[in-house]
Amino acid sequence: MKTDIRAKYAKRLILPEIPKEAVRFSTKSGTLVAVGYERVVIGDRGPYIEFLDSQIAKENISVPPSQSWRLLPKYDHCYYWEYRTNDEAFVKLYFQKKEVDYADYKIGLWYVSPFHLTSDVHPVLIEELEKEKK
Repeated sequence: MKTDIRAKYAKRLILPEIPKEAVRFSTKSGTLVAVGYERVVIGDRGPYIEFLDSQIAKENISVPPSQSWRLLPKYDHCYYWEYRTNDEAFVKLYFQKKEVDYADYKIGLWYVSPFHLTSDVHPVLIEELEKEKK
């Protein structure tokens, strides 16, 4: 069943799973998020674009106050640190801290849903689900 879900996401991807060219990613309101990417990871919870730390435009993101607890040493067990873009889009970025069993996320890398980004190469990164006809 989970393999079927992953295959359906892969079929709708417009952004190649492995980069073939330089890509600049922005929020839909135009804020730069990253330049370049490593791959697209499709797990049980959907597709995520994977970025190296050096590819993230850190000047355009921050930890929301409600998520700052994750950075405290006593919460070392957290799977990720949550960041958001500093614009009205408020796109969520994950900085992976621990391995998970539902996707091949790598510790020390960043992940963002392709549903919330656009790029200079592919304005739409993944096709939305078609509305079911009644």
